[in-house]
Amino acid sequence: MKTVVFAYHDMGCLGIEALLAAGYEISAIFTHTDNPGEKAFYGSVARLAAERGIPVYAPDNVNHPLWVERIAQLSPDVIFSFYYRHLIYDEILQLAPA
Repeated sequence: MKTVVFAYHDMGCLGIEALLAAGYEISAIFTHTDNPGEKAFYGSVARLAAERGIPVYAPDNVNHPLWVERIAQLSPDVIFSFYYRHLIYDEILQLAPA
């Protein structure tokens, strides 16, 4: 099953690992850039994606029409969110039938 994942922090890493172990095909991962003033003591979703060869993006506004179109082109069967800090609009969530 093809998926797009929105994730951040340790919870994001755990969710991604669980999806991969369950056989999901992750087409893309959307995450946040780390705040320079915040100590990064937690797992890096971007690093995990790079290690697994999964495209990773960290847009300022994932709900911008450009990103909505990119996600639509990926044709996800399902969308997952693990500790993603921004609201994901219905326009994106409705791109996946499941």
